[in-house]
Amino acid sequence: MATDAQRRTPAWVSFLGVGVALLALWLLVAFLWQLVLTLIVAGAVYYLLSPLVEAMTRRRTPRGLAALLAYALLLTVLGAALAFLGPRVYAQVVDFATDFPAYVEEVEGWLGDRQIGGEAADERLRNAIEAVQEGGGEVALETARRLLIGVGGFFSTLTAVIFGLAAGFYLLLGAPELARLAGSWVPPHRRRDWTDFGSEASRVLAGYLRARLLASVFVGTSYGIAFALLGVEQALLLGVVGGILNLVPVIGPILAAIPALVVAAFQSWTLVLAVVVVMVVAQQVESAIVNPQLEGRYVRLPPTVVVLVAAAGLALAGIPGLLLATPVAGLVRAALDVFYRRAWAEPALVEDA
Repeated sequence: MATDAQRRTPAWVSFLGVGVALLALWLLVAFLWQLVLTLIVAGAVYYLLSPLVEAMTRRRTPRGLAALLAYALLLTVLGAALAFLGPRVYAQVVDFATDFPAYVEEVEGWLGDRQIGGEAADERLRNAIEAVQEGGGEVALETARRLLIGVGGFFSTLTAVIFGLAAGFYLLLGAPELARLAGSWVPPHRRRDWTDFGSEASRVLAGYLRARLLASVFVGTSYGIAFALLGVEQALLLGVVGGILNLVPVIGPILAAIPALVVAAFQSWTLVLAVVVVMVVAQQVESAIVNPQLEGRYVRLPPTVVVLVAAAGLALAGIPGLLLATPVAGLVRAALDVFYRRAWAEPALVEDA
């Protein structure tokens, strides 16, 4: 009779399986992004609420009731946050739109004072500026076209999110049964490996998601409070934007810095320096407190590898690939640990009995 180690998947099969899975994921992200988004939202809801649901079921609360209570709590928190932040953020967006012409005039005055714009400017530079202005109509039409496409994309994304919220509820409701059903399709001599991989994958995804959300809430709150104390205009809006963009690994903090620095620049250069200090300190605190939990404890990847896989994800699938790169890398490592590394880490194979 062959031992469990002898039945273990050969190394080349493990690598082939991981490669096929990555190719399938790339095809899904490239051609069925709305479906992937639905699955991401469903998974996020499940991993955020499953500890609460499991705690209630241990206290003999029926699972259906526990899922309903957890979902009600989630919707209450989201509704309260939207009710508190929504009107204030909208008001600051309106204020920024109202002040935008004044910002443009200020830029034009700054260019004129330095003989970069206006009649006193260098002829070649003036011609270039005039060419840009003449092409303004075409740019406006292209912007309008892209805006219409963006509105359509927004409603598609909203639909995918709604489906994801519904799927997350049913996932909370039937997760144990789904796990048992999936296990029944695995041959008994492979079941141990797949069970271990499922547990490790769940740990990686849950830890990554919770740590990333915690980091984004911390960064957004820090930005909003610090900017308000410094007197930066649209401080709440900039804090919300900073927190949301912080969900994007590597380049998210850089993108968040651009609007904050632009708004501060219209007030004073001293304020720009203060904003830089705030953002650097907040990112350093996040790196010192959250990232060791994120990459060290859950994903278990060095920072260099995280940057490289993020760059690869961005090159292969754009922003969706960038968002998925780090957790997917963590899953790849978990798969290789279970299906490949364990095989040569165990004692030598014994002969058939």
